[in-house]
Amino acid sequence: MVDRQAVILLSDKRSGSTAFQSEMCKHSMIKHVDYSPHTYFETQHWLKSAVLLNYPSSLFLGGRAFPNYGSRRNAKTYIVDTIKGNVPDFEVPDNDKQLVFEGWDVLCRKFAQPVFFEKSPQVLAHWAAVSLMLEWAKKTTINVKFVGLVRNPLAVQNSAEKLFGTSPNSRQFDWIEAQTNLLAVQSLLPKSQFKLILYEDFIAAPGEVLRDVCQFVDIPFEDHLGASIHSNSVQKWKSDDFSMSVHSSLVTLANAFGYDIGNQLSDYAAQGVSKGNGDLSIGRSYQKFKNHLINTRLKPILLRRKWK
Repeated sequence: MVDRQAVILLSDKRSGSTAFQSEMCKHSMIKHVDYSPHTYFETQHWLKSAVLLNYPSSLFLGGRAFPNYGSRRNAKTYIVDTIKGNVPDFEVPDNDKQLVFEGWDVLCRKFAQPVFFEKSPQVLAHWAAVSLMLEWAKKTTINVKFVGLVRNPLAVQNSAEKLFGTSPNSRQFDWIEAQTNLLAVQSLLPKSQFKLILYEDFIAAPGEVLRDVCQFVDIPFEDHLGASIHSNSVQKWKSDDFSMSVHSSLVTLANAFGYDIGNQLSDYAAQGVSKGNGDLSIGRSYQKFKNHLINTRLKPILLRRKWK
């Protein structure tokens, strides 16, 4: 019999976490949450918790507390809604840290039948959230394993620019922060608790990679896993109209993961600014402003009413 496990995927945004989750959760023994107020069944639990517990701003990306919840009160509202949306009879404790740890244990026990899978790519770039998650992993009686998923940083910046309108020249430092944290996590955990995967390997041979992950989690591989993965996205950034000023620190860290982006600069990331420098269009700016108002003002009010 397989012990109950929580498998947590650690990755940057635009690194294939949704595709990886989709394939992993096709396994008959793996489940993610049934409900989340966020997209793609992401709980964002540890980032919300770091905000709620008022972790020092210096431990967050950019040196300020994550702003997208609006307040500590809203962060708590999102936490309670995620937990009670999956376990309605959960009694919310008065102590906030007790809520963070016990609430997450409740979710793990509900969905670890026998394996609970979680991915929230917002978390990795914030050491406040990562360190809190590691503290829980040491205390819980649940068997916790971590999978790190890394993608070529040039491909990540290209994808983020196209979807979010962010400047590759500035966002490359977010990638550095996230992967530095990932290396720290890897160094703090035994090999039996951490597995590193490259997105390009996953796309090139999804069945083989997922077989290795199943072995890591100690569950049998199922032949249908990976069947829907295609390799179109691996080289796509090279054919796009994409350029950026790559900082030498990005080259150094990328090399630690096996990405020799220094030799790719002349062809795919020429020294210069990306087209438009990632500037937000009027439409994107309006959408970003609207989403911020919804997530920090309207949605928390509605969620509080939901659980009154």
